[in-house]
Amino acid sequence: MSTLRRAIGNGGVMMAAQGITWTSTLLLTAALGRRLGDAGFGDLYLAMSFGVIFSVLVQFGLDQQLVRAVARDRSLAGAYLANSLAIKGVLGLLAYGLIVGLAQALHYPSDVRRTIAVYAVILLFNGVSTSLTAVYQAAEFLFPAAMGDVLEKVFDAVVGVLVLTHGAGISTIAGVFVVGAAVNAAWKTAFLRRMPAMTLTIDPAVVRGLLLGALPFFLYWALGSVYYRVDAILLSKMTDAAVVGWYGAAYKLFDTLVFLPNIVSSAILYPILSRLSVSSHDDLRRALSKGLSVILIIGIPICTGMFVLAAPIIHLVYGQPEFVHAVPALRWLAVALLILYVNSILAAAVFSLNQERKMTVVAALATVVNFGLNWLLIPHFQHVAAAAVTAGTELFILGYLLSVMPRDLLSAGTAVVFAKSLGAATSMAAVLYVLRGQSIFLLVPAGGAVYVVVGLLLRVVPAEDVRVLRRALALRPAQPSPGSETA
Repeated sequence: MSTLRRAIGNGGVMMAAQGITWTSTLLLTAALGRRLGDAGFGDLYLAMSFGVIFSVLVQFGLDQQLVRAVARDRSLAGAYLANSLAIKGVLGLLAYGLIVGLAQALHYPSDVRRTIAVYAVILLFNGVSTSLTAVYQAAEFLFPAAMGDVLEKVFDAVVGVLVLTHGAGISTIAGVFVVGAAVNAAWKTAFLRRMPAMTLTIDPAVVRGLLLGALPFFLYWALGSVYYRVDAILLSKMTDAAVVGWYGAAYKLFDTLVFLPNIVSSAILYPILSRLSVSSHDDLRRALSKGLSVILIIGIPICTGMFVLAAPIIHLVYGQPEFVHAVPALRWLAVALLILYVNSILAAAVFSLNQERKMTVVAALATVVNFGLNWLLIPHFQHVAAAAVTAGTELFILGYLLSVMPRDLLSAGTAVVFAKSLGAATSMAAVLYVLRGQSIFLLVPAGGAVYVVVGLLLRVVPAEDVRVLRRALALRPAQPSPGSETA
């Protein structure tokens, strides 16, 4: 029961922090779209895409290995953290040089190359930040990571809007993002003193072990970053900056909603599954089932609302008429988002079982599928093709994960939760369609109310889960220290 209480407490912290970061990101995204226009927004999004793709080289799969190892043995935290940071420092310099060289080789205009070069500095700070987050996740002590992200996004929003109002260009905005990442890393570093037995020493043997152990993770995330972001680079070479801006406008909204798997699967469920995978198969199956249920119950209405309300959402956020072209792309990305939610939980289970090589296989296959379809379809359908291919790629990954997942870990109850949630979301979509043309500030709460009411009537949340949740909340919550081993 203490594991459930910790999960609920950590989930509450993450959701509260996410509310602030999501709002801050949305406000800044709106300001960027309105001030920079579609072409300027496209150039900035291109720079961010380079950062995402090459961030995988810096991360090198070290964070996933760190979470799994430290979740099982807290005494490894200091050694793994210190040596991970040493590796990332070297890889960060290498990645920066590759980004600058590639931008030059692709013959981007000088102002775009400058923006890419400025934004790429973020890789070094993000490398530090994500390693610290991994340690805190493994210890199920999420406050430092959550607050660090809040500080970064609030800083980005406040300073970003301020410099935009003074006529700043995209290179300056890129610099704001870099400073925000530095603030985040500094905050998380300050909390290391709360972690017990943190001896930070560099050991060549540990470095070798980390590199070898992280290689399957790296291959998976490297290939994954390609099929997630190569579409932006293809768009930049096959179309123009405005089209990249339309796609970036839709994709930024998609990105802001990836917070759900970041919280449920990465921050909360993955450390728990990693522990249970070596202790209790029955508990592992139950934890996986609950994770899938949570992601479906919350994710289905989010994605349904994003699909149905795509046009008013784009108008509300970006304001400029040229961004109406982003609406069909956003609808396709809403479909992709729901499938990604499910894939994130299944992937966490595969990683927890030390079967990351299976994830490398699917990432390689998905990269081929994604790149090939984008290459064929972008010349004809531009940014809409890129969004549709993203959805198709996620569906391909889902099919693979279901085929390799151990049968005894999947529960029939998950299918029931999916059907009931989909039924409630269908009712919500019908009401939103009837009320189309009304203010989005009316549509969102109306749709949410319909989903909740129909969900209660259909008993989307199983009665047993409600009883367990009530018992957990009725107990006085434990105040776990970062070094607690309570299960």
